[in-house]
Amino acid sequence: MFESSKLNIKNFMAILLLMLLLIDLSIILDLFILKPVLSFLFFSIVPGLLIYLVIKPTQMDFLKKIVLWVGLSIFFLMSVGLLLNTIYPLVPEPLSLAPVLISLNVVLIVLAIVAYWRNKDDFEITDAFNFKMNLEDKLISPLIFPFLLPLLAILGTYLMNISQNNILLLIMLFLIPLYLIAIVYLQKRVHWATYPLALWLISLSLLLMYGLTSSYLMGRDVHLEYYCFQLSLSNFHWDLNAYYNAYNACISVNILPLIYHVLSGVQGEYIFKVFMAFIGSIIPLIVYLVANKYISRRYAFFAGILFVFQLFFISLLGAVRQEIAILFFFLTIMVVFDFEINKSAQKVLTVIFIVSTLISHYSTAYVAFVLILPILLLPFFKGLFKDRKLVFTNMDIILISLTFILIWYFLVAKVQFASGAQVVGRTVAAAAAGGGGTTSALISTRGAYVLGVLGVVLKSLPNTISVLVHDAMFATILVGLYTLLRKYKYYRSKFGTQFLLGIVISISLLVLFVALPYISIAYDASRLFFQLIIFLAPVFIIGCITIARWIKKPEWDVVVILILLISLFTCVTYLHYSLLGTPYSAQYENDSIIRQELFIYNTEIKSSQWLYNYGQENLTIYSDGREVSRFFTAYGENIQDRKINDSFFGWNQTIEEGYIFLGHVNVRNNRIIDIGNDIISVELSPYSNLFERKSRVYDNGGSQVWW
Repeated sequence: MFESSKLNIKNFMAILLLMLLLIDLSIILDLFILKPVLSFLFFSIVPGLLIYLVIKPTQMDFLKKIVLWVGLSIFFLMSVGLLLNTIYPLVPEPLSLAPVLISLNVVLIVLAIVAYWRNKDDFEITDAFNFKMNLEDKLISPLIFPFLLPLLAILGTYLMNISQNNILLLIMLFLIPLYLIAIVYLQKRVHWATYPLALWLISLSLLLMYGLTSSYLMGRDVHLEYYCFQLSLSNFHWDLNAYYNAYNACISVNILPLIYHVLSGVQGEYIFKVFMAFIGSIIPLIVYLVANKYISRRYAFFAGILFVFQLFFISLLGAVRQEIAILFFFLTIMVVFDFEINKSAQKVLTVIFIVSTLISHYSTAYVAFVLILPILLLPFFKGLFKDRKLVFTNMDIILISLTFILIWYFLVAKVQFASGAQVVGRTVAAAAAGGGGTTSALISTRGAYVLGVLGVVLKSLPNTISVLVHDAMFATILVGLYTLLRKYKYYRSKFGTQFLLGIVISISLLVLFVALPYISIAYDASRLFFQLIIFLAPVFIIGCITIARWIKKPEWDVVVILILLISLFTCVTYLHYSLLGTPYSAQYENDSIIRQELFIYNTEIKSSQWLYNYGQENLTIYSDGREVSRFFTAYGENIQDRKINDSFFGWNQTIEEGYIFLGHVNVRNNRIIDIGNDIISVELSPYSNLFERKSRVYDNGGSQVWW
């Protein structure tokens, strides 16, 4: 009988190479279902597994290996793609199937040989797979139940898209908090493996609910990201000068999805909607792993849930470049604070993930550097001021990372550096101008989200509830911070000085974010808090424990956590809006203002395509603020051929020539959607003067073109 424990390194590498051959055949023969599923799974896991075996960090639990393999695999795909791209024009289409598949095969074979050489004397199968689970007297139902959630997300979005029936999505959304309550009630009979599995499946279900809403992409940033992908796809080559923009300098939204596309054959939109959903669902597991280093598994699970129940996480597929960057940043933090990894492997992994964050998204990288650099420098300053000696513990990581940063920003992606410098410049100017200003002047320069959280802007009862819940979350984190300071010696021994420094920097960044006016407009507050949760989630848990002690019910700590998290969940999914009779969700409310803005209808795409095919190229297309995403979807890389003005109704002036484009909301709801600090919806009727002496030249019942 075959025993996996007797599997040697030679046989293991032979199995991996055989798998590679089978994947190659499924890709070349274009085998239905097998090609997309197997290629995605193989190239998202196996390259990272081989790099892991080459680096040989140390023994670690299986879950930590999985997230490392995924992160390293994505780094592998981006790096190989970036290197391949440099051989243009020697190879006219360097990112097409043949060069990509050949290159990946060659590099994987080399990695397999090196991994064999590195492990030939001391390999055990547990070096790769050491997953063990003995249920004993534990319940299996909590392990099985969460698999229902992604299924409900898939079926629910399909039902909602075709018939506007939201029953399955609502069932899924009500089951999630009920499941949390159940595993708390059954905590003594819940196996520890339930926590990471449930966290992953809840994350995946929420991401799929967002991604599969509409047949097209949902969000704002993602349409420009997808445009960058289409530019690279049109020539199977990434060229920053084709669209000299900070978005197009993010390898995460051009080269990475392009490689997945050529390997899997999956339509580009579903790379962004489905593949990226699976990748994004890994991120909460990293939060769990980092938190579990300092708090118990059950508490770490709720720390991960705090991350998942963020509005920005639920809409994460609307900003794919930040999703990939957050994955790498969190992996950086996980590796930096994993003191069981041998030093050489830790340094290599840290550099890999810092560089990967850098090339994935500029803003995330800026915040990451502010957080990581002081942590890496701490041993140096500690040695200098406390021990009176020079300690160069992390200097090699810092110097190598800075070298890559300089190369990237000054030789490749100057546009990203210029974008960051512009934000800093405007922030300084706004701060200087507001030195003696009034509160109203400050309000005019600050993002609506920040004001809402601060309680300055209260628009409605559901909005007020959201503000109060978010304030309660922040207040709980402050309670946790107070506890850390009050019991500093205890938590310094438990958390370590470096992690406590990360917490202090995170809190300081939030304070500065509110204090400096322009940043909250240039970089959304929810995005910053989302990135800082890797440090703040354990503080939130400590705050909940402290509150339970304050009310003389220390055994109610998990109850406090549940009340806050479920309240947050109802807010970020807009369930409380729905219960109070104000439709707001883009996923399950057909008449909500967010759905009206984000949901793209087939009639709008057909209308856009008609206009592209039959309209005069030199004439401007005028529309409201929501329609620009329709043009990006319909025209792809050809959008550069058209002049588009998406501020027509805000401008409110008649035009002598050009086309007026009306979408589904304009035609069916007789309303205009515009985008400012918030979504604005007004009646179309007062703008009837703009249509005087104009003729309707196209009408498909859901979209119109006037000329």
